[in-house]
Amino acid sequence: MAALLKNLDRRTRNILRVLTVSIFAALGLLMVLNVALRLTNDLSNYLTQKGYAAAAAAVKSLVPIVSFHWFDEIVELCFAALVFYGSAALWASGGHFSVGDWISPRLPGERSRAFYRLLTSLVSAVFLGVFFWFSLRLALRSTELTTVFQIPKSFLYSCMPISSFIMLMYSAADVYTHARRLFLKKR
Repeated sequence: MAALLKNLDRRTRNILRVLTVSIFAALGLLMVLNVALRLTNDLSNYLTQKGYAAAAAAVKSLVPIVSFHWFDEIVELCFAALVFYGSAALWASGGHFSVGDWISPRLPGERSRAFYRLLTSLVSAVFLGVFFWFSLRLALRSTELTTVFQIPKSFLYSCMPISSFIMLMYSAADVYTHARRLFLKKR
Protein backbone atom coordinates (compact mmCIF):
# COMPACT_ATOMS: atom_id res chain seq x y z
CA MET A 1 0.00 0.00 0.00
CA ALA A 2 2.82 2.39 0.86
CA ALA A 3 4.47 1.76 -2.52
CA LEU A 4 1.18 2.47 -4.28
CA LEU A 5 0.78 5.76 -2.41
CA LYS A 6 4.38 6.78 -3.16
CA ASN A 7 3.83 6.02 -6.84
CA LEU A 8 0.58 8.00 -6.86
CA ASP A 9 2.33 10.88 -5.09
CA ARG A 10 5.18 10.89 -7.61
CA ARG A 11 2.79 10.79 -10.58
CA THR A 12 0.59 13.54 -9.13
CA ARG A 13 3.61 15.80 -8.61
CA ASN A 14 4.88 15.12 -12.13
CA ILE A 15 1.49 15.80 -13.72
CA LEU A 16 1.10 19.04 -11.77
CA ARG A 17 4.64 20.13 -12.65
CA VAL A 18 4.20 19.42 -16.38
CA LEU A 19 0.76 21.05 -16.38
CA THR A 20 1.93 24.27 -14.72
CA VAL A 21 5.05 24.56 -16.89
CA SER A 22 2.94 23.98 -20.03
CA ILE A 23 0.37 26.59 -19.00
CA PHE A 24 3.12 29.07 -18.17
CA ALA A 25 4.73 28.44 -21.58
CA ALA A 26 1.36 28.92 -23.29
CA LEU A 27 0.87 32.24 -21.49
CA GLY A 28 4.36 33.33 -22.51
CA LEU A 29 3.72 32.37 -26.13
CA LEU A 30 0.40 34.23 -26.14
CA MET A 31 2.08 37.32 -24.75
CA VAL A 32 4.85 37.21 -27.36
CA LEU A 33 2.34 36.72 -30.17
CA ASN A 34 0.14 39.54 -28.91
CA VAL A 35 3.09 41.94 -28.63
CA ALA A 36 4.38 40.92 -32.07
CA LEU A 37 0.93 41.45 -33.57
CA ARG A 38 0.62 44.90 -32.01
CA LEU A 39 4.12 45.92 -33.10
CA THR A 40 3.45 44.72 -36.65
CA ASN A 41 0.17 46.60 -36.71
CA ASP A 42 1.86 49.75 -35.34
CA LEU A 43 4.63 49.46 -37.93
CA SER A 44 2.10 49.08 -40.72
CA ASN A 45 0.12 52.11 -39.49
CA TYR A 46 3.31 54.17 -39.12
CA LEU A 47 4.44 53.30 -42.65
CA THR A 48 1.02 54.18 -44.04
CA GLN A 49 1.02 57.56 -42.22
CA LYS A 50 4.48 58.41 -43.57
CA GLY A 51 3.40 57.69 -47.14
CA TYR A 52 4.98 54.28 -47.53
CA ALA A 53 1.82 52.41 -48.42
CA ALA A 54 3.72 49.84 -50.48
CA ALA A 55 6.01 49.04 -47.55
CA ALA A 56 2.99 48.82 -45.24
CA ALA A 57 1.34 46.44 -47.70
CA ALA A 58 4.54 44.35 -47.77
CA VAL A 59 4.57 44.16 -43.96
CA LYS A 60 0.93 43.12 -43.95
CA SER A 61 1.56 40.46 -46.59
CA LEU A 62 4.53 39.00 -44.69
CA VAL A 63 2.74 39.01 -41.35
CA PRO A 64 -1.00 38.80 -41.80
CA ILE A 65 -2.49 41.08 -39.20
CA VAL A 66 -5.39 39.39 -37.51
CA SER A 67 -7.20 40.30 -34.38
CA PHE A 68 -6.67 38.42 -31.14
CA HIS A 69 -10.24 39.14 -30.04
CA TRP A 70 -10.16 35.84 -28.16
CA PHE A 71 -6.95 36.73 -26.29
CA ASP A 72 -8.57 37.75 -22.98
CA GLU A 73 -10.63 34.59 -22.84
CA ILE A 74 -7.66 32.25 -23.21
CA VAL A 75 -5.47 34.28 -20.85
CA GLU A 76 -8.20 34.13 -18.19
CA LEU A 77 -8.46 30.36 -18.59
CA CYS A 78 -4.69 29.84 -18.52
CA PHE A 79 -4.04 32.22 -15.64
CA ALA A 80 -6.69 30.68 -13.39
CA ALA A 81 -5.39 27.19 -14.13
CA LEU A 82 -1.79 28.30 -13.57
CA VAL A 83 -2.59 29.81 -10.17
CA PHE A 84 -4.59 26.88 -8.84
CA TYR A 85 -2.60 23.99 -10.33
CA GLY A 86 0.62 25.78 -9.43
CA SER A 87 -0.62 26.10 -5.85
CA ALA A 88 -1.44 22.39 -5.79
CA ALA A 89 2.02 21.57 -7.19
CA LEU A 90 3.67 23.63 -4.46
CA TRP A 91 1.41 22.14 -1.81
CA ALA A 92 2.21 18.58 -2.94
CA SER A 93 5.95 19.20 -2.90
CA GLY A 94 5.92 21.19 0.35
CA GLY A 95 7.37 24.19 -1.48
CA HIS A 96 4.73 26.70 -0.43
CA PHE A 97 5.37 29.46 2.08
CA SER A 98 4.49 28.49 5.59
CA VAL A 99 4.39 30.64 8.69
CA GLY A 100 5.04 27.42 10.59
CA ASP A 101 8.58 27.45 9.26
CA TRP A 102 9.17 30.61 11.25
CA ILE A 103 7.10 29.92 14.38
CA SER A 104 7.70 26.21 14.92
CA PRO A 105 11.43 26.39 15.76
CA ARG A 106 10.72 29.10 18.34
CA LEU A 107 8.33 26.94 20.35
CA PRO A 108 9.70 25.20 23.46
CA GLY A 109 9.78 21.42 23.38
CA GLU A 110 9.07 18.84 20.71
CA ARG A 111 5.48 18.24 21.87
CA SER A 112 4.51 21.91 21.50
CA ARG A 113 6.07 21.97 18.01
CA ALA A 114 4.23 18.78 17.07
CA PHE A 115 0.95 20.19 18.43
CA TYR A 116 1.49 23.43 16.49
CA ARG A 117 2.16 21.52 13.25
CA LEU A 118 -0.94 19.40 13.81
CA LEU A 119 -3.04 22.50 14.49
CA THR A 120 -1.84 24.30 11.34
CA SER A 121 -2.43 21.15 9.28
CA LEU A 122 -5.96 20.87 10.67
CA VAL A 123 -6.73 24.51 9.93
CA SER A 124 -5.40 24.08 6.39
CA ALA A 125 -7.45 20.92 5.88
CA VAL A 126 -10.63 22.61 7.11
CA PHE A 127 -10.07 25.61 4.85
CA LEU A 128 -9.35 23.40 1.86
CA GLY A 129 -12.42 21.28 2.59
CA VAL A 130 -14.64 24.36 2.61
CA PHE A 131 -12.92 25.72 -0.50
CA PHE A 132 -13.34 22.38 -2.27
CA TRP A 133 -17.04 22.22 -1.42
CA PHE A 134 -17.88 25.72 -2.60
CA SER A 135 -15.67 25.61 -5.69
CA LEU A 136 -17.21 22.27 -6.69
CA ARG A 137 -20.68 23.76 -6.29
CA LEU A 138 -19.64 26.75 -8.41
CA ALA A 139 -18.21 24.55 -11.15
CA LEU A 140 -21.21 22.23 -11.23
CA ARG A 141 -23.84 24.97 -11.16
CA SER A 142 -22.25 27.25 -13.73
CA THR A 143 -24.17 27.41 -17.01
CA GLU A 144 -22.45 30.36 -18.69
CA LEU A 145 -20.33 30.09 -21.82
CA THR A 146 -17.30 32.14 -22.77
CA THR A 147 -17.94 34.80 -25.38
CA VAL A 148 -15.73 33.77 -28.28
CA PHE A 149 -15.08 30.04 -28.04
CA GLN A 150 -18.30 29.15 -26.22
CA ILE A 151 -16.35 27.11 -23.65
CA PRO A 152 -18.46 26.27 -20.61
CA LYS A 153 -17.39 28.39 -17.64
CA SER A 154 -17.61 25.23 -15.56
CA PHE A 155 -14.50 24.07 -17.43
CA LEU A 156 -12.80 27.32 -16.48
CA TYR A 157 -13.85 26.88 -12.85
CA SER A 158 -12.91 23.19 -12.70
CA CYS A 159 -9.30 23.99 -11.79
CA MET A 160 -10.49 25.15 -8.35
CA PRO A 161 -12.14 21.95 -7.07
CA ILE A 162 -9.50 19.74 -8.69
CA SER A 163 -6.57 21.60 -7.17
CA SER A 164 -8.27 22.07 -3.79
CA PHE A 165 -9.05 18.35 -3.66
CA ILE A 166 -5.40 17.54 -4.32
CA MET A 167 -4.30 19.99 -1.62
CA LEU A 168 -6.93 18.58 0.76
CA MET A 169 -5.57 15.05 0.30
CA TYR A 170 -2.03 16.22 1.05
CA SER A 171 -3.31 18.15 4.09
CA ALA A 172 -5.12 15.06 5.35
CA ALA A 173 -1.85 13.13 5.02
CA ASP A 174 -0.09 15.90 6.97
CA VAL A 175 -2.74 15.76 9.72
CA TYR A 176 -2.27 12.00 9.95
CA THR A 177 1.53 12.29 10.06
CA HIS A 178 1.54 15.04 12.70
CA ALA A 179 -1.13 13.31 14.81
CA ARG A 180 0.92 10.09 14.83
CA ARG A 181 4.02 12.01 15.89
CA LEU A 182 2.14 13.79 18.65
CA PHE A 183 0.03 10.97 20.08
CA LEU A 184 1.95 7.80 19.29
CA LYS A 185 5.40 9.01 20.21
CA LYS A 186 6.98 7.21 23.14
CA ARG A 187 6.88 9.26 26.29
